[in-house]
Amino acid sequence: MSSAGRIGRPRLRPRGARAGDPSDDILAAASRLFGDRGVTATTMAQIAREAGLQQSSLYYYFRSKEEILATLVAKANVVPLELARRVRGEDLPPAVRLYRFVRGDVVALCLLPFDINEVHRYAARDRERFATYWKERRTLQSALAAIVQDGVADGSLRAVPARLAALTLMSNDEAVQNWFRHDTRPLRDPAAIGAAIAELSVAGLLVDPGTVEALAEQAGPLDP
Repeated sequence: MSSAGRIGRPRLRPRGARAGDPSDDILAAASRLFGDRGVTATTMAQIAREAGLQQSSLYYYFRSKEEILATLVAKANVVPLELARRVRGEDLPPAVRLYRFVRGDVVALCLLPFDINEVHRYAARDRERFATYWKERRTLQSALAAIVQDGVADGSLRAVPARLAALTLMSNDEAVQNWFRHDTRPLRDPAAIGAAIAELSVAGLLVDPGTVEALAEQAGPLDP
């Protein structure tokens, strides 16, 4: 529960902090800490300190760490949902649209400042608090399944269970974020990783995997 316009609570404002509602500052601080320390190891006291707030002030805007996490996840979900909505409406073959989604989703996940897999574990423990999160995941799965079904119908994709294929694609993308966050070797370019994972994922669904390079060319550049 973030509340715009609330005033009158004391703040420990660091140099350069802007006046007004600190909700965005709190979310940014929590996101950095969740990324650096993990959700479980991060405390409300640490979030308050990072945001330049007294801890009592933090509770005025967010009642718990889980509430902060739920707000961050809701913001993060905007990207894949909007990407799925956009690619479904493009005048491109289904396999190309699927490639474009996987590539963009992997890039977005690599740039996410916190561990989406840890979010899953948290959300699974409190499905009521994270009900919107699970609803949005089902919406995303349905959108991807529809693209897969279109590909099966036009003969470019193998006759696979569409919803299972969609869930597998989502899981693969999220697994990439896991090693991207922890691998210290030079493979650090999200755009290159996104393209490589898209080729691997879509090639496994194509009736003729040999067409994947032409399909990648047809997908065009990564959206800004």
